[in-house]
Amino acid sequence: ESIRMQNVKELKIGRYSVKIGKFPNGFRFNIFDHDRSLFGKGVEDTEENAIEAARSLISQRKQQKLSERVDGIPTAEEFVEAFAAIKPSDAQWEMLNAHYNAPNRKLTSDQLADAAGYEHMYGANTQYGILGHKLSDHLEYMPPGKYKDGQPLWITILVNHEGQSFEEDTGHFQHEMREEVIAALEMMGF
Repeated sequence: ESIRMQNVKELKIGRYSVKIGKFPNGFRFNIFDHDRSLFGKGVEDTEENAIEAARSLISQRKQQKLSERVDGIPTAEEFVEAFAAIKPSDAQWEMLNAHYNAPNRKLTSDQLADAAGYEHMYGANTQYGILGHKLSDHLEYMPPGKYKDGQPLWITILVNHEGQSFEEDTGHFQHEMREEVIAALEMMGF
């Protein structure tokens, strides 16, 4: 015999969805991640306590994820989750695939553009920047690279920002894929 929830509410806490309902034994809550998977639940005596308990579980989860990072950089597992959540475009996947398969995981912007069918490197830089921005937002991580005006260089969530590598033939700067991104792509079957 099932008991139906009455007055079910859904609220967003960060990227999490929390459903709270009144039952005879109190206010039950379920916390769902971006992919709708259940990651936490509980029962409290009041709705306010249920919301606070959900916030606490979310905060604990975030703290655990942060503690697993090396030098603050998201883990490969976090990147896998983020890629699934933000759903990169076909062109962005093509650039990631080409970058992953490149010698030493290094490509110039022109080579990234070729991989995705863009005529000019600006298309690739824009798309990699958009992808980096979405990843950074999802992972709540500010990438280390900055433009001269101080704005975030979003692709530095995907590539090492300190590497000074240049292609011998053209002298163009080569972007070296970050180890955590390489590991994430391998976990995803690359």
